[in-house]
Amino acid sequence: MRARRRTAAVAVVLLGLCATLLVAPVTATAGNGIDQQVSDAGDALDAANARVSRSLKRYQAIRAKLTTAQDRSAQTGSAATQALASATAAATKAGIARAELQASQANLTRLQGQLDSTNGDLADLARLMYQQGPLNEMDVILNSSSPGDLMTRITTADAISRSKQAAIARLTEARTAVAREAAHLQQLRAEAVRQEREAEQELASARSSRAQARAAEREAFQLARKSRIALADAMQYKRTVANRYRTLKRQQARIARLAAMAARRTGDTPVGALVWPIDGGTVSEGPGPRVHPVYGYRSCHTGIDIRGGTGTPIKAAADGTVVAITNGGPYGLATLLSHDGGLATFYAHQSQVKVKEGERVEAGDVIGEVGTSGWVTGPHLHFEVHVDGKPYDPRGWFGGERKPIDC
Repeated sequence: MRARRRTAAVAVVLLGLCATLLVAPVTATAGNGIDQQVSDAGDALDAANARVSRSLKRYQAIRAKLTTAQDRSAQTGSAATQALASATAAATKAGIARAELQASQANLTRLQGQLDSTNGDLADLARLMYQQGPLNEMDVILNSSSPGDLMTRITTADAISRSKQAAIARLTEARTAVAREAAHLQQLRAEAVRQEREAEQELASARSSRAQARAAEREAFQLARKSRIALADAMQYKRTVANRYRTLKRQQARIARLAAMAARRTGDTPVGALVWPIDGGTVSEGPGPRVHPVYGYRSCHTGIDIRGGTGTPIKAAADGTVVAITNGGPYGLATLLSHDGGLATFYAHQSQVKVKEGERVEAGDVIGEVGTSGWVTGPHLHFEVHVDGKPYDPRGWFGGERKPIDC
């Protein structure tokens, strides 16, 4: 009875597992559509919004984790399904073993009844033999009162003998059948116990797999939620970023106008090679068009970014005059120099300026120091070269091709 209850309990729990897995399949696809909202254009140019950059980095990190979590959720879901199938098969086997055990028990009871009946027949024969008295041949002859009595006694003795032999044969057969069925019953009982234990183990494995699948699905769901929050945080600053892009373009136009005005007041002798503005500084960002990775706003990087720590001296690229010193907006603390041949150079994001407007400088003079003023996420120098008010790739004066920046 206890084994039947265990089998029934296994079946009930398996049904519950089936229902759970069917109602809540182990998948984690939430958040896949978010990727379509993000362009592959790269970093937020000119650090127009540092918070957007941080949000995007956080979003990208979360998305990487989400992909791993989704894979793990799919794997654990498959494992849970397989474990459920194994548990169901084990429960079926346990049920079959229990049914065979019950059938064997019923057959043993039937055989035991036949044995008891045969024993009763032998007891009846024994009582009859006692009532009839001695039945050996000599006693039959000596005790007969007449020829008729003799025939009666001989017939009775023969019938009793045949009945006794038949009863003894049935008894032997019944005992053999009972012993055989008892041994079979013992084997079935052991097999039923083994199958039930296996079913319980498979059920425990299915429960564990289901718990792991649910945990993986929850993790994937939470990561998808966090990725949406991170992206929403970036989208929240859309208006701010748009305003900053407009401000950046106005500032670039202003610099171009100042460079063009300065070009009209300089001599016609073209400037040759320029002095690299930061000793040992390497280019971290080249010129060209930029697209904001979230909002799609377009702008132009009208110069190059040169690596340098805060306080690193900035040198004048050529002999010239300080045309303007500006502070604030996208470029922070910045200096514009005019040179002969319509050339102008621009130095932005400084921490300090070492010159004044109208001052003459020579190539290599320190005009300021590297800083983090303006729209930046770290210290560097933004360096531009203009010819007649049009920005050119500064690398053209350091071994590269001298060409306008086309955005």
